[in-house]
Amino acid sequence: MYPTLLAAVVILLSQPRRLPLLSAYLVGGLTISIGLGLGIIAALKGSGQLDSSRSGMSVAADLAVGGLALLLAVALATRADERMRERRKSKHSPKEKHEGRDPWSQRILSRGSVPIVFAAGLAVNLPGAAYLIGLKDIAAGHHTVASDVVLVVGFNLIMFTLAEIPLLGLILAPERTEGLVQRMDLWLSSNGRRIAIVLSGVLGVFLIVRGISHA
Repeated sequence: MYPTLLAAVVILLSQPRRLPLLSAYLVGGLTISIGLGLGIIAALKGSGQLDSSRSGMSVAADLAVGGLALLLAVALATRADERMRERRKSKHSPKEKHEGRDPWSQRILSRGSVPIVFAAGLAVNLPGAAYLIGLKDIAAGHHTVASDVVLVVGFNLIMFTLAEIPLLGLILAPERTEGLVQRMDLWLSSNGRRIAIVLSGVLGVFLIVRGISHA
């Protein structure tokens, strides 16, 4: 589940040149994600500190990311993120509150420029915690270079599904695709917090249990 990606897709579908813009964003995201992924795997293998999934570095990574995932689940469940946003808003001047500027990512994606959207895809889609754990696991498997490439590309094709399916939809059934994406976005807006809590909690417990078992 990649809500940020879906939010970008919704913005791009509202633009007149939605097909080239969504294509540019997807290519940018895949380029940075796959490129950095392969670079990280090469660095991990070259470091010699990741002999297996039971190495000290692997165990520490599992425990650290697992702990952060559980903290995120607790923060979302207690709505600590909402209280933090309210405190930030209270520090702004009345004029700034009244103007209510859109997020920078939304302003950039709404400009309708293919090169700018491609650059935004590069900037926004840097590796996250779950992806880094996946890369660590791939590196610990000591596959051939060709196998590493296939695994990283496959991982990214799954991770970017929320952009790939709408892109195919724009080619095959553009009007229906826009309606389906809008409904998906509304559904995620209503249920996104619960989904994030469950996914973060499950990921956190899994990584901590695996880290302890491999220690």
